Amino acid sequence: MAKKIKIRIVTLGAVPYSLDLTQISNKNSSIFEFISPVENFNLNSNADGENWSFTDSNLSKQLPEHDGEDFLIALTNVQLELNWYSRRLKDNCVVFTFHEIAEYLYLNNIPIENVVYRLLYAYSLVYLEGKNRIPASTENTNFTHDETKGCIYDMNGHKYDIIHSCDQPIICDACSHRLASHGVSTSKITQVKNELTKIKKKLYYRTSDWISKHPVKSLILATLWGFVIGMLTNFTSNIFGF
Repeated sequence: MAKKIKIRIVTLGAVPYSLDLTQISNKNSSIFEFISPVENFNLNSNADGENWSFTDSNLSKQLPEHDGEDFLIALTNVQLELNWYSRRLKDNCVVFTFHEIAEYLYLNNIPIENVVYRLLYAYSLVYLEGKNRIPASTENTNFTHDETKGCIYDMNGHKYDIIHSCDQPIICDACSHRLASHGVSTSKITQVKNELTKIKKKLYYRTSDWISKHPVKSLILATLWGFVIGMLTNFTSNIFGF
């Protein structure tokens, strides 16, 4: 069995109250595993960048020492450098912020845990693509694309577009080819694609979305369902004399 990537997740300062850290810690995957439950650390500094943002160097100093993980993801709620929602720091460390992102997910009834899962898969494959290394944001890379496809490698220059890759996200054909050409096994890519289908809205909201997109079909189904219920009620009454 192939060795799983060891990931450590920490929170840095406050995160949205509704974020279920236990659910995240219990996430199962065929390509990664967590070395421990999510750990919480204080943010012991103030903003030092433009528009009250926190620079990469500032946040790097707040992160804990490595503890056997292959890479670390820190979750926070503060504005990051250049107002990005994710920054790749040195030494295989990544920081992600819910700043602005959480609101977009709430508005579209998407569990905020989904964006964390999206990151876990995206950076796991980047780690493999980089030969066990995640390049820093200051390095030139080409693993994201400007076009919004619902792919885990969408750039999301307009942050709102992130909703499209947090509900049954994909790995597009171009990214699949890129990963394979850089040495990531096609079996791992396929495994991730299968697991990504499980990242979705809750059943109630999926049903609501389907009804909104198919009003005529919904009306027909509701009418047929009412007819069936009526027939069953009438049949039961005749049998049992109700």
